[in-house]
Amino acid sequence: MRKLLCIFPLLALAALMLGGCAKDKCNRKITTKLYTPVMMALADVRAAAGVAQAPREIGSTGKIYITGQYILVSEPGEGIHIINNSNPSAPVKVSFISIKGNQDMSVKGNILYADSFMDLLLFDISDPAHVRKIKTLENSLGYASDREGYIIGYSHYGKPDSIVVSYTVRDTVYDVACVTPGREVMFSNAEASSMAGAKAGSGGPGKGGSMARFTIAKDYLYTVDASTLRSFSLQNPVEPVAGPVTPIGWGFVETIFPYGDNLFIGSRTAMYIYGLADPSKPERKSVVTHFRACDPVVVEGTTAYVTIRSGNACQGTLNQLLVYDVKDVTKPVKLATYNLKNPHGLAIDNGKLFVCEGTHGLRFMDASRPNRIETTKLEEGLNAYDVIPFDSGSRLLVSAADGIYQYSYYTMNKPVMVSRIQITNKTR
Repeated sequence: MRKLLCIFPLLALAALMLGGCAKDKCNRKITTKLYTPVMMALADVRAAAGVAQAPREIGSTGKIYITGQYILVSEPGEGIHIINNSNPSAPVKVSFISIKGNQDMSVKGNILYADSFMDLLLFDISDPAHVRKIKTLENSLGYASDREGYIIGYSHYGKPDSIVVSYTVRDTVYDVACVTPGREVMFSNAEASSMAGAKAGSGGPGKGGSMARFTIAKDYLYTVDASTLRSFSLQNPVEPVAGPVTPIGWGFVETIFPYGDNLFIGSRTAMYIYGLADPSKPERKSVVTHFRACDPVVVEGTTAYVTIRSGNACQGTLNQLLVYDVKDVTKPVKLATYNLKNPHGLAIDNGKLFVCEGTHGLRFMDASRPNRIETTKLEEGLNAYDVIPFDSGSRLLVSAADGIYQYSYYTMNKPVMVSRIQITNKTR
């Protein structure tokens, strides 16, 4: 009886607490972004892909590529601008290739390879002013994603003949219980909206940036999507032959960088190294995991440089430069970690390191001693996304939110802006 008497007050207190919860329902308002898919008929996407047009203004900037004296700029989701850069102080737009869903590109000789959602397109760019589409390899690529990392190019809402080409975004507010965590992003379940001169290059591949998902090495085109590595033999550049699909793992694979006999692949959770002893069958050598964040990688000599950053798509909180010794690609060893502001793309050239810091600008760094890297200059005033050194180590090409910049970096603490191609619509 004494035990029951002792327990009764506790039961009564619990009942009061539960009763209070029942009367005073606790809700809170969450502000978030609602993403509604925009659909387009697949037949219309393919019919419009690869239409060559006169040069036009650049609406937004994405991936960049250099082939010979030409710069290629992807306008995300819209197509590729071709720019004559024979005079870096006064680059000239030559033409525009309309490609819905385009994000990436690579060039071998005079053949341009570009994505259009899940399709691989081939173009003859021997006359950059009059580009000609050669063929389309339908459904040869994996899932596509937009600049923010959201999946596009898939059928949805019971419409097998249409695909998601983009998303409309608006702020919304919804109620949740106090104990329920909110979401930064929501996807609408409502019906989706509708959208009805000179040779370009030599026989070798051009040069892409660190944010690329396309690259060419050992006469193969390699592409990555969210979870796989794909290879295409380019022994006959106009007749790519698809090889086996190599599963990487669902880690939101984002970038690919070739160096020597290896491919360095960046994802939101790890750096992967694949060997190319047999280029048709890349072999995994090692995996280096890190905290969840976006992850491009570049390599010089026996040193790999990786940036990880925070952001909505990246879902991370760290902003760092990670440096690894990759002399033994089966056992990478971390050498150093440097805290940065919000690093995006990066490039390395003879111990000179360049890191795009997003809205914080472009960082010039002395990496001659990988374990003691120092900033020589932070160029502010631009929202830098990716970077490519070229012209025998004297010029720098930068993709930024407000245009395409070129710098001379003979003196790393006093880089000189050579030119800037403005864009017409700032989207990021």
